Amino acid sequence: MKRFLGIMTVVAALLLSQHAAQAQTKGSLSGSVQDPNGAPIAGAAVGLKSTSTGSERNTITNDRGAFSFNLVEPGDYSIVVENAGFKKAVATGVSIEVSKASQVSITLEIGLASETVTVTSAQDVINTSSPTLTSVISTKQVVDLPLPTRNPLDLAALQAGIAVVGTNTRGASVGGLRGSATNVTQDGINAMDNFVKTSSFFDISSPSLNSTAEFSITTNTVGSESGRGVAQVNLVTKGGSNDFHGGIFYLHRNDAFNSNTFFNNATNTPKESLRQHFFGFDIGGPVHFLNFGEGVPKHWSGKDKAFFFFSYEGFRESFQASRNRTVLTPEARSGIFRYVGTNGVVQTVNLLNLGIGGVLNPLTKVQIDSTPLPNNDLVGDGFNTSGFRFNVPGTDPNDKYVFRYDHQLVKDTRLGSHKLEFVYNRATFLLTPDTFNSLEAPFPGGVNAFQSSVRTLYTGALVSQFGNLSSVFRYGKQYAPVGFLRESQPTTPFINFSSFTDVENRFLSQGRNTTVHQFSDNFALPKGNHLFRFGFDYQQVFADTFNDTGINPTINLGTNSSNGNGITLASLPFGTNADVSRASAIFNDIVGNLGSASATFNVLSANSGFVLGATRSRIFRGRDLALFFQDQWRVKSNLTLSLGVRYEFEGVPTVPNGLAIQPDPKDIFGVSGFGNVFRPTAAVGAPPGVATLNFVSGSTGIGLFRNDLNNFAPFVGIAYSPNFDSGIGRALFGESGKSSI
Repeated sequence: MKRFLGIMTVVAALLLSQHAAQAQTKGSLSGSVQDPNGAPIAGAAVGLKSTSTGSERNTITNDRGAFSFNLVEPGDYSIVVENAGFKKAVATGVSIEVSKASQVSITLEIGLASETVTVTSAQDVINTSSPTLTSVISTKQVVDLPLPTRNPLDLAALQAGIAVVGTNTRGASVGGLRGSATNVTQDGINAMDNFVKTSSFFDISSPSLNSTAEFSITTNTVGSESGRGVAQVNLVTKGGSNDFHGGIFYLHRNDAFNSNTFFNNATNTPKESLRQHFFGFDIGGPVHFLNFGEGVPKHWSGKDKAFFFFSYEGFRESFQASRNRTVLTPEARSGIFRYVGTNGVVQTVNLLNLGIGGVLNPLTKVQIDSTPLPNNDLVGDGFNTSGFRFNVPGTDPNDKYVFRYDHQLVKDTRLGSHKLEFVYNRATFLLTPDTFNSLEAPFPGGVNAFQSSVRTLYTGALVSQFGNLSSVFRYGKQYAPVGFLRESQPTTPFINFSSFTDVENRFLSQGRNTTVHQFSDNFALPKGNHLFRFGFDYQQVFADTFNDTGINPTINLGTNSSNGNGITLASLPFGTNADVSRASAIFNDIVGNLGSASATFNVLSANSGFVLGATRSRIFRGRDLALFFQDQWRVKSNLTLSLGVRYEFEGVPTVPNGLAIQPDPKDIFGVSGFGNVFRPTAAVGAPPGVATLNFVSGSTGIGLFRNDLNNFAPFVGIAYSPNFDSGIGRALFGESGKSSI
């Protein structure tokens, strides 16, 4: 404990953090001011003004003529530079993008301060200050590029280094890595599924296309300010401006213009229906209200101070999904088995007269007769089993609501300038049946399962400027209860057939509610040719889960060592071993030959034992803290060196009710004996016996594993340009941090 407190004290003093990328909803701007001869101008006043909101920030150039603005809201800006003995310079059209470092170079002309010179092309096209490579999907791209799904993250598939299989952008691989190596944030808050973190580009909060301003993707080694993955995706919600802007849209997709698929035509299956309706609106602008406090209404205008944005997006869909199941032919249902013998002639045998013999089982016969007759031979052997193709009808309604509010609280006071941001996202989904996970009934008229969820993310941030010190303090919460639910619960055991598709939907309900609380603060401080970044990020993940898988008993038809069926190769004239396998499977199904039975038993409490029919209910809690520090040193105008370090403390997850089960360590170390698993030269001991299972976590005093307190990750990056017309060279070294699952 003393060791832990000592490490945390040192680290806290340094303010090092891993997860600052989750607050990198901002951009930055650096630049230089020089005279006509190229000499730097120190002490020049530099102002940065937002084109849309009128917000302003001010600074002065240092002794080398350099200046910087950090943690700046993405958007278009103008820059005003003034200095005694020079004309005022105004540079317009300066663009600042999320998670990117923008640069400008401004040359002042000698003259009177009352004269103004408009500077064009002040912004550098090539970034020569950052060693990381970041692609930004701009507002125009989000709006203009065709997206049938209206999911902005699908645009990630257009970026280099991202491999997509088919059309599944959600499961794409970044740089050949697993999905858990990607970190997705929305307005600075962890937006991923934090219980099942397997998809690279899955934002569980489901951003609305209408409300997304832009987002960035960083796909190589990232700086110390970024963590939770070597690929970083940062989405930013639109904000209001000094002018009212809005829009309304409606999109419709209809299968009337679609042709049928080849396999549907081959089986005379009707074309799958697809009717989609996208609709919604958005509006944003300055806040206005009337104050009746003194009896006389007074108008308050939020111009240059307070702004709002609201969007709604609805989706309604009726669809069909084509399925092809394996069913028994009429002959096989009565026990007649057919096959082509090794003599090339079709052979016919009655399975009920082979082996141990038998009669049609009344229980399995009812289920077999409830399945449709074949309508195609695309699956099965064509004699005994064939296919039944049909369309599964479904609906998929969802609604998305997004609200954002920005307010300049105070400006240019002794206590600095402070701005408030608040963003609220809510999305509701219902997919019935859940064809996405193939949880529909195996055959028409059966029991389906559906997927339902309500996903919410909100965040508040205080953006502050204390002289040259910039700060963004943020709190956010994400919670996304999702259920995969069966329409009705089974009352009898499932029967698992081996020769054709099971009649019953054996899926049982499960679900989870994962909640994330996140606190972070990120600082940026320019000092001479150095830009220091430091901060912290704390996250607490809470998952309440249940799972009914396996709690309904399943009867598996087949054979075992005590209950064979007597069918051998000798039973089938001119047969093969493959024919024996097929004949045995059909025989076992029609006579109800018992192979085995299975069921899942779960623990309700430490004293309950394993209970049949009890759901598996577990709560998981996790916490992690990250601290970071990084120095971006502009050694020369064309050479920037970045040095940083990140510390991660990822706490051991806990199961508060103490029902986690693990084998006793002394029983799993093998013949070398307890503690000698990494000592191959140790004397051979007695072989371990049957492993003892212990309850761990909660109040048991036994953790799932030990805390790891040594997660320091260094970072070194170089950005160098031989000259500003020939491109930029970059080199990076660092550890990207751990990915939590």
